[in-house]
Amino acid sequence: MQAREQDRREWLVILLILLIGLPCILLAGGWALRFNPNWKLNANMESNLDPNSDFLTKRPFLINQLDPDILTKPAGYNIFLTPSAQFSTGTRPPITTGTSFPTRTTTPVPSRTVSAASASPTRTTVFVPTLPNPTSTRTPTSVSVSTPTDTHTPTATPTPSFTPTATFTPTFTTVPSADLQITKTDDATHYASNSMKTYTIIVSNPVGPSAINGATVTDIFPTQIISAVWSCAGAGGATCTANGAGNINDSVNLPVGSSVTYTVNATIGGGATGDLVNSASVSLPMGYTDPVPGNNIATDTDTLITTDTTPGQVGTTPDSNVYNLGAGGTLTLNIDITVNGNPGWDLVYYERPAGSGILMDWVIIEISDGQNWYTVLNWYNNAADTNTNVDFNILPIPVMPPIPPPQEPDQRDIPSANLYNSTGVSINLDGVVPPGIYSFIRIYAPPGDADGQLEIDALEVLP
Repeated sequence: MQAREQDRREWLVILLILLIGLPCILLAGGWALRFNPNWKLNANMESNLDPNSDFLTKRPFLINQLDPDILTKPAGYNIFLTPSAQFSTGTRPPITTGTSFPTRTTTPVPSRTVSAASASPTRTTVFVPTLPNPTSTRTPTSVSVSTPTDTHTPTATPTPSFTPTATFTPTFTTVPSADLQITKTDDATHYASNSMKTYTIIVSNPVGPSAINGATVTDIFPTQIISAVWSCAGAGGATCTANGAGNINDSVNLPVGSSVTYTVNATIGGGATGDLVNSASVSLPMGYTDPVPGNNIATDTDTLITTDTTPGQVGTTPDSNVYNLGAGGTLTLNIDITVNGNPGWDLVYYERPAGSGILMDWVIIEISDGQNWYTVLNWYNNAADTNTNVDFNILPIPVMPPIPPPQEPDQRDIPSANLYNSTGVSINLDGVVPPGIYSFIRIYAPPGDADGQLEIDALEVLP
């Protein structure tokens, strides 16, 4: 009797613990979720309840409400009584009764961010569905999950910030151009004091491509010319000033394929010296270009002819006086030579005597018919002058250095026995120049002469 009473008391104690303790636990868990909805609960409560034990299967009074379903997640709470189970707390979507729950693979919805200057703040919707506990022994037979839809509509459409900038469009303008050309010639390659000279200047626009209006032709005459008169004529539609005097500074018009021609009659002064160098040029007006500017200038050079030398310096026979021509200098003289094919010597060049013969200086001698110059002796280039008696192939070996020949050194000692009249270099013109009459002779002293000059004794024309 006492034992039964004791058992009854024990059962009452257990019942009180269950009736009071379990609601307290649930109430504490609910308050915990309110304060921290993101906490996780390790549900290993170590209840040690065995649903197959005699205690539960015999179902003593007041315990018959205990059901094995308590081992699964009670409806409405995000907790488990199953040992070691874990679940992330939070608000889960509602579970409604409907069709059978399908097997589903959950793919997280990517975040969407809407931003604009006047738009609402960025909102990101992430849906994580709650699936049944994989360790549960209970399979729901009638559940469906409704998927929430993001109904957020941006309140403003992003408007890009764009500031247009000015765009430069190049304008291509064709620049007019023409290849103007100029030439200048005269009546001879030489000149003399107190004489006249005629120049011909031609300016043309042969290929264009543009017609040129207002080109300028210029010719500034050198000091040897003391006066000049000129005339001009156009061809192919070209125009220029008809005539003038003094320097030329004329404006011309040149259609494509046209030309103008100037004829200049120049007077040479009595004290003229040196080479006569005269240049003419043509320039295009503003706004025009010339693709070949190198042919816009032409120069003519003439050699001075010395008609009156100092008596006793340069004559027709050798004597004790000589004409000293500085190294690099030129002497041009009038002379009358007829080349008609007769055999023998035609011209003799005499040098200053030295010892038993001469000391041959470097020298170059040319003759002219008034249009062309021809070299008849070149004792400077170390090439044999076979039309003379100083061909180094027939000369004796020099007794003074530098030796040995063949050479044409400056001041080579040549014995009188190998010379014409002991000091003369005889020259045969036949076969060297065309037959004709030659009125000018030019003597050039190459630079580098040992004593700085060429000693000319005489020039003789042989019959």
